[in-house]
Amino acid sequence: MHERCKISVITVRGRGSFTEEQVRRLEAVADVTFSTAEGPLSADELVNRLDGMDYAGLTPRSVPVIDGSWLSRLSRLKGIAVFATGVDHIDLEWLHRHGVAVSRLPDYSTESVAEHTIGLMLAMSRRIHLSQDRVRGRVPAGTSVLGWELRGRTLGLVGLGRIGSRVAELARAFGMRVLGCDPRRCPEGVIRVEMDELLASSDVVSLHLPAAWQGGPLIGRRELAAMKPGATLINVSRVMLVDPEAVVGAIDAGRLRGYAVDDVFPLMGKDERADRQIAEGRILQTGHTAWYSEEAIRRGHETWIDNLCGFATGNPRNLVQWEERKELCR
Repeated sequence: MHERCKISVITVRGRGSFTEEQVRRLEAVADVTFSTAEGPLSADELVNRLDGMDYAGLTPRSVPVIDGSWLSRLSRLKGIAVFATGVDHIDLEWLHRHGVAVSRLPDYSTESVAEHTIGLMLAMSRRIHLSQDRVRGRVPAGTSVLGWELRGRTLGLVGLGRIGSRVAELARAFGMRVLGCDPRRCPEGVIRVEMDELLASSDVVSLHLPAAWQGGPLIGRRELAAMKPGATLINVSRVMLVDPEAVVGAIDAGRLRGYAVDDVFPLMGKDERADRQIAEGRILQTGHTAWYSEEAIRRGHETWIDNLCGFATGNPRNLVQWEERKELCR
């Protein structure tokens, strides 16, 4: 009789993260171990939980770095299904060399992240976060909350994949002119331009592209200096895509109107200028919550189970193609 494969799934709530129907589907094709983790696991603990497993279901919350430092101790592991769209926390080159496949969730949070992007633009343009701070007495009563309208402004999108394309659609509904920089695609209604033209012409620049494994920033001093004076920068992709010191300098110089990032700003509590800019509402942080919606969680768990069942039955789904990722992250 053919031996059933073994799968370990690690989440905050373990088995309770899934519906009974999802659990039944996975257990019908594999021997499954569910376990809980509320924070990052040590390498030894990971190896202990995954020893003897063929496949693993992992989240960035419990396993923030996937690389050879601990994978090298798991010779049986053949595939990892991650609960994430981005894979910049994974050393794909190492996995590729050692024959470990990776599946991801390509579009579970597209709508949520796109809507969050528009929310950040509205917050920055209408000073919503600062208005609340003023009402609650967190800033002086005389603090200006003068805003500006999106209609008639130019939005520059760096990356026009699923999320960037949806943001373009929503922005056009607000009456914005949309520019896009992407070598692969350009949806209807978006004007394709090169990066320099996008930076120089956009009132709002929004980033929608993957980060590379241990890669450097895409937006630094040169790019910020090339931006239209008074522009706003939005980053719902990865915090490392933007040089934080360059952002603080550009805001202080009056060149950049503001920066909204879906993460914790790296210089918070470490740089007096950064703390002042956060207090003034010029830097807005949302702590990596752009994806976090009821609908995204439901879609994500369903696709995650699909991916794990695909591994177990020899029909893998949503695999990360190494050659494709190399090109995307250049």
